[in-house]
Amino acid sequence: MRTLQLPRFAAVALVFALTASATFAQTPTFTVVNHGLDATFGNAGKALGAPAVTGLQGVAYGAGLFVVIGNSTGEDGIRWATSPDGTTWTGRTQALTGGMKTFTNSRVRFLNGKFMFFTEHSAASGATAWCYTSADGLTWTPAKVADGRHRFEEFDASPTLTVTSGTDGDQYSSTDLVTWKPSPVVSAGGLYSHNDIAFGNGRFFSSINGFGGATYSSTDAVTWTAIPAATAPGGGRVETGNGLVLLSGGTSRLRSTDGITFTAYTPRTVAATMLLSGNDGRFTNGRFITNLTDISTGVGRTLRGSSTDGLNWSVMGFEASAPASLPGTSRAYGYTDITFGNGKYVLVGSDVTFAAASTTFLPLITVLDASLVPTVPTAPVITTPLPATQNAVLGGSVTFTIAVASTGNTYQWRRDNVALTGATGATLTLNAITAANAGSYTVVITNSIGSTTSTAVVLSLVTASNVGRLINLSVLTGLDSPTDEFTLGYVVGGAGTSGAKPLVLRAAGPSLGALGVPGTLTDPKMELFAGSTKTTENDNWGGAADITAAMAAVGAFPYAGPTSRDAAAATSISTRDNSVRVTGVGGGTGAVIAEVYDASPAATFNAATPRLLNVSVRKHLGTGLTAGFVVGGATSARVLIRVAGPGLAQFGVPGTVVDPQLALFNAQSQQIAANDNWNNAADITAAGTSVGAFALPANSRDAALVATLPPGNYSVRATGVNSTTGVALVEVYELP
Repeated sequence: MRTLQLPRFAAVALVFALTASATFAQTPTFTVVNHGLDATFGNAGKALGAPAVTGLQGVAYGAGLFVVIGNSTGEDGIRWATSPDGTTWTGRTQALTGGMKTFTNSRVRFLNGKFMFFTEHSAASGATAWCYTSADGLTWTPAKVADGRHRFEEFDASPTLTVTSGTDGDQYSSTDLVTWKPSPVVSAGGLYSHNDIAFGNGRFFSSINGFGGATYSSTDAVTWTAIPAATAPGGGRVETGNGLVLLSGGTSRLRSTDGITFTAYTPRTVAATMLLSGNDGRFTNGRFITNLTDISTGVGRTLRGSSTDGLNWSVMGFEASAPASLPGTSRAYGYTDITFGNGKYVLVGSDVTFAAASTTFLPLITVLDASLVPTVPTAPVITTPLPATQNAVLGGSVTFTIAVASTGNTYQWRRDNVALTGATGATLTLNAITAANAGSYTVVITNSIGSTTSTAVVLSLVTASNVGRLINLSVLTGLDSPTDEFTLGYVVGGAGTSGAKPLVLRAAGPSLGALGVPGTLTDPKMELFAGSTKTTENDNWGGAADITAAMAAVGAFPYAGPTSRDAAAATSISTRDNSVRVTGVGGGTGAVIAEVYDASPAATFNAATPRLLNVSVRKHLGTGLTAGFVVGGATSARVLIRVAGPGLAQFGVPGTVVDPQLALFNAQSQQIAANDNWNNAADITAAGTSVGAFALPANSRDAALVATLPPGNYSVRATGVNSTTGVALVEVYELP
């Protein structure tokens, strides 16, 4: 039989190194909120173990609303409360059906545009585990995860997958929050429990207590790999944010900038009298937040500390202390969770009164205005490291860029450990490259806290025939109505190039069925345009021998047969601005993939060979649109990626998405970059000007980023913020 779950109080702490003297005279204190939730959430006078609500399990902010969730036991409905500002709260209840009673709840989170939490229900027929989701925090939709006892406490989500784990070794995953499947870390149920789970750097991380207390990582929640350095008796905690993964357990602390390689580190606090514990850590508002304890007075005072890099910690504010106890009782505040929203940090937990005959748990909500929180000091933290190797073309150029999660930095680039004169920016560009430029490059980043030296990138030289370049664009999407269509655009040319560009263009529908794609378009048609002039079209490819050979040469998947109704063309293009329009014959609907391939043989490619300078697709996003592209050659290519919605209005395009966002993924489905609003970024403006892209309106909500990508396959996922939708233009430009 299970015992009633108690609030998570601070765990055993670790002492960290002295870096500055402590002064708490100006340290703010979280303010206790008179929330008025006692009647809904309280259990005054009930004995420990009786049906009750034991304080607050968690808090989240999203959709303009704070949501707190209680830990219900033996009730006939779920109970939660909402607030627009963190101080004025409304208690809410949603009834259960089928004679079910609540048992215990997880924390609540706002992920991918939805609030969610997990709970157990019990009934005469047995126990079940459920996932509750809500878009507005007011009405919840339940979905059964599994039958039986499953105490899910921790969960997190990628853009496409949610994973939840529990204290009994159970772990489940879902792509739609409706259908759930077991995703165990190890196949030994009941022999271990999960301490924590988090998603970041394209990976899920699951920390377990058992099997050496290891932490595991996975890109798909199917195959889990133990992190060799991350083992500790009793397991540990894991948090992600600012491009970092932080692991803690026992007396060890590990940190990673890529989610693969972890390095031990010693955090620095504002005083030697500060203790740091990570049992209820949280990343919110760009900060890692956890407990700090001041022992300078001989009586521990609990604070919240924050860090942007996991290394340097500062005091946010004192936690509120419980009032003096009444005779014969003992009163304490215990905290479980914290979040940020509407300019406030909201810290929640339980107001606990221990008496001889009963123990009372009441909700505890405290707030701290963000304007009172001190700035977090941080040494330079590299969030996007340099690649291990970089190829460049003799006579060409190469750019190294380092991304750092701190401000007030200075930079000094070095080649073979020798400082380069004038190389003092976050970006190093080498032009007119000669053999003398080959070598090992690092950069030393310094600010008032300290210095950080990057890992080295080795620059090697290659011939022009191997220059990095765009060689393919593809988009798998659907024609949803008889009038639906979409257009792929591509620009051919490049400085110093001449002649025609051989290409393979395809619109495949029926042949996708053999690849397991359901509901395919039965008869796609494509029309080719040079500018606004239609040059040719193709409906059914007819099994032509030249097209078969051309498709094989570029590595395209083969069509199902010569009589399939897929469309294709092998052609040479001499014009600069071109496009392909894809429609369904007879108003047909269904899934279709459209592709543009660079068909220039790699062995014949040289500096004068025309290139694909820009590839794009314009279409209604629906629930999201994914465009794939390939960087070929032996050197990295610098690209500009944009998802324009509001920016299309200047051309009279109707029905555009009002707030698009983009995420960039590598071939391993790891997210490597993202952007919501481009915010008039200078590098985006300069990049667009350099390739002749139309200007995005100032302060528009279009999305854009610049990236340097090694050869390989990539994809851009375009969606609307808060599930908005409309027409968008997804573009990938080769940058000089």
